Amino acid sequence: MPRRSPLWPAQLDHIRLDAADPAELAAFYAATLGMTALAQADGSLLLVGPARRVVIGGGVPGTQPYSAFRLASPEQLGALRTHLEGQGAALLPSPTPVFAEGAFAVRDPDGRLVAFGLPCPDLPEPPPCGTAALPGRLQHTVVASPRLPEMMRFYEDVLGFVPSDYVHETTGNRETTAAFYRSDPEHHSFAVFRAPQTRPDHHAYETTCWNDIRDWADAMAARGTTLWWGPGRHGPGNNLFFMIKDPQGCLIELSAELEVVPDAVEKRSWPHEERTLNLWGPGFMRS
Repeated sequence: MPRRSPLWPAQLDHIRLDAADPAELAAFYAATLGMTALAQADGSLLLVGPARRVVIGGGVPGTQPYSAFRLASPEQLGALRTHLEGQGAALLPSPTPVFAEGAFAVRDPDGRLVAFGLPCPDLPEPPPCGTAALPGRLQHTVVASPRLPEMMRFYEDVLGFVPSDYVHETTGNRETTAAFYRSDPEHHSFAVFRAPQTRPDHHAYETTCWNDIRDWADAMAARGTTLWWGPGRHGPGNNLFFMIKDPQGCLIELSAELEVVPDAVEKRSWPHEERTLNLWGPGFMRS
């Protein structure tokens, strides 16, 4: 068994998105992804649905100030805190109203916060209805960065995310262009692409099968929401997918059958080409 950081296992619990008009953006997520908006004491809105949560607040439109990862126990959270202190990481207060006392955060090389904690025990979960009845667990988040080597060292060497796949140029020095990281056996809970500027790339909701992808696409069509990319199948992760854009242009992915990576599997390498991003058709090339 390879050595594990105390991070393992962890799952993405929620992210925060900022907007000039948080209520308007929250209304889109509530209607499109079957979520209920709940006002928070800090002025943000917590969108909740079955196995999915997103915080929306006021701030620079189209930014993602933090990602929040849920650990399995208070003991694991304490062990991770001790580990990160030993790595010289500066621990910051948790920015999220979702996590209970004891949560904390660190800042990555792009300035984004990564929070770790356990959810408050009294968080509501409204009954499913409409699109809320469709399965869609918030599963991973992906960002774009002009500092890919620094981001890779931070997420791997400091936080302890485990690399599943790298994408690299096929000529010259074979520079890495993307890295996919897991924090439990699912292929990735976080990934980072090389790009000219820091920005969110997408966040993804994992369904159970191809038929769920069909049902979600039908639900989008009923709302008049056009699919932006897909359906297709990614190379890294081997998952079925399609993507839509929210009103700020942020990408939302509906995914199915994401690969489960056994511990014994070493990181793999893919060429920087369209087929890596979509085995079935056109790819979304970040750089």
